[in-house]
Amino acid sequence: MGLLVILAQAVWFILPALAPSSGAVLVGGGSPIDFGKKTKDGSRVLGGGKTWRGLAGGTLTGMVLGTIQNYLALNVFNEPNWAFSTSWTSTFLILFLLAFGSMMGDMLGSFCKRRCGKKKGDKFPVMDQYDLIIGAFIFVIPLQWAWFNAHYVEGQHIFGLVFILILIPLLHRITNIIGFKMGKKEVPW
Repeated sequence: MGLLVILAQAVWFILPALAPSSGAVLVGGGSPIDFGKKTKDGSRVLGGGKTWRGLAGGTLTGMVLGTIQNYLALNVFNEPNWAFSTSWTSTFLILFLLAFGSMMGDMLGSFCKRRCGKKKGDKFPVMDQYDLIIGAFIFVIPLQWAWFNAHYVEGQHIFGLVFILILIPLLHRITNIIGFKMGKKEVPW
């Protein structure tokens, strides 16, 4: 397998972990996950931007995207190497772990941001860019290690992991600018 294919697959397989953030912004709103609770320092646990509707919508966005990807790989392009799995049960689990995990990572980022005295929309370098990936990996590695290893660790696939870790800040910036221009985000970062 050529290096360009490995890099393309690394991006392909991480899309269900990246899409939930946009999905959450588009369908979010409603009751905050932290119910408005504050910690001892007086700051919100997560903030008003993390809602139940956003969590569900974001997770569903990633899972729907991944399902479409899997269907295309298996039924349109006839390329099982581009499928998350040939088993729909395994595919569902992998997609849930990637999408839900990324949303949990986003909440972890918000929690850390609040503990550091940052407000909604304040820049929080590194965590702002990698919280989704950290969350997705925290969920997928222990529960789907064989899949993660095969696509991001084994052999030259490690280059795919390095590639997405380099690419993430650029993608984060682009999607935030788009969300800002659409009026869905208060700041373009």
